[in-house]
Amino acid sequence: MKNSQRRELTQQMGRSTGGYELAFSPLLLAAIGYGLDRLFGTVPVLTITFGVLGLIGAVTKIYFSYRSDMEHHEANGPWAQR
Repeated sequence: MKNSQRRELTQQMGRSTGGYELAFSPLLLAAIGYGLDRLFGTVPVLTITFGVLGLIGAVTKIYFSYRSDMEHHEANGPWAQR
């Protein structure tokens, strides 16, 4: 496999992780919140709070990654060349 093909494959794999982040970040943080809830005896409070924070964080990261990729694409496109 050529270096350019490896680079492209690595970039494509990096782009496909957004769905996993969107699904597992809230689940992982909700599980941590549930453990803390059980420890402190406040069962739904921290579970919901951490789950929502995980979702907000994942969506924010995906949004800014997309914006960065699009700005790079716009700057390096053939229409941007003079």
